[in-house]
Amino acid sequence: MLGGFFTWSPDLLCVAGFDGYFKRVNPAWTTHLGWTPAVLRATPFLDFVHPDDRDAPQQQVVKLAGGADIIFFENRYRHQDGSYRWLQWSARPVPRHLICATARDVTRQKQLELEVLEIADREQERLGRELHDGLCQTLAGIAALSATLSRRLAANADTEASAAKEITTLLSEAIGDARDLARGLGPTGLQEAGLAATLEGLALNVRRQFHVACSLEHEGPFPKPGHEVAAHLFRIAQEAVHNALVHGRADRIAINLCAIDGEGLLRVSDNGVGLPEDAVRREGVGLHTMAQRTRLIGGALEVRRQLSGGTAVTCVFPLPATSDVGENPDHDRNDN
Repeated sequence: MLGGFFTWSPDLLCVAGFDGYFKRVNPAWTTHLGWTPAVLRATPFLDFVHPDDRDAPQQQVVKLAGGADIIFFENRYRHQDGSYRWLQWSARPVPRHLICATARDVTRQKQLELEVLEIADREQERLGRELHDGLCQTLAGIAALSATLSRRLAANADTEASAAKEITTLLSEAIGDARDLARGLGPTGLQEAGLAATLEGLALNVRRQFHVACSLEHEGPFPKPGHEVAAHLFRIAQEAVHNALVHGRADRIAINLCAIDGEGLLRVSDNGVGLPEDAVRREGVGLHTMAQRTRLIGGALEVRRQLSGGTAVTCVFPLPATSDVGENPDHDRNDN
């Protein structure tokens, strides 16, 4: 019965040793990855893992060897054609120093998640452009007419001149608010300016729009991430800042960006009241979306209450193996 289940299961089942080799694999491995059982058993299983993902399985094997009952993680496995597939793992130790594991190919799910996020990002950016190019321009035209009317009334000593001037002032304020809103909807200039500069723009927009202390602390040197990774990191920071303002009611927010031991770290911390205990189950705080974005860049997300008060959102992510340092290392501003 169990032998039949092992053979016919659509999931990738295996028995591996702590020596780093597969001892047994089911036919689903060949179906999903193209490799024959003989090749899989003769090759260290880490050789099939994407170079950027190798730390995770090594750490999980150490946990299992140390007595962990069951572990869950994701990584990318190399297909015989050279491409990579995302696998979602669960594994547990068994007697005779072996590991029983099952993996599910979630590549399509990852692609769908990415497509949904890209659609949402494009829609936000479209709304930002429409606000800037449409509403802002219309308001600017009305403000110009109002200013002209105010000058004419004042020239004729009309008693309504002050009212016209007040309308002009209110329109100018509305234009400023609309432009701030348009900037907040999209990572303007991300590809040209870089992640650090765009996060600085986010902090500046928060200070202007919400009158809240918000600063970027950028420690370098910091390797420039790819555009897709940078876009996800900006959205994670944007969502965390939004939570600090709306749910945390914070009046001080700090955004940190740095590189530590070959990994990137993005942290948004605040001095607010903290997220509610049931925040993980609430769609309004965007934790699910932040977690999705983190998984898509191969990172790890932590959201926790701080002992000193408020919330800290931390995203640790892999950095490109390159010497290209595209971010300004001397970047620590706190303009209020």
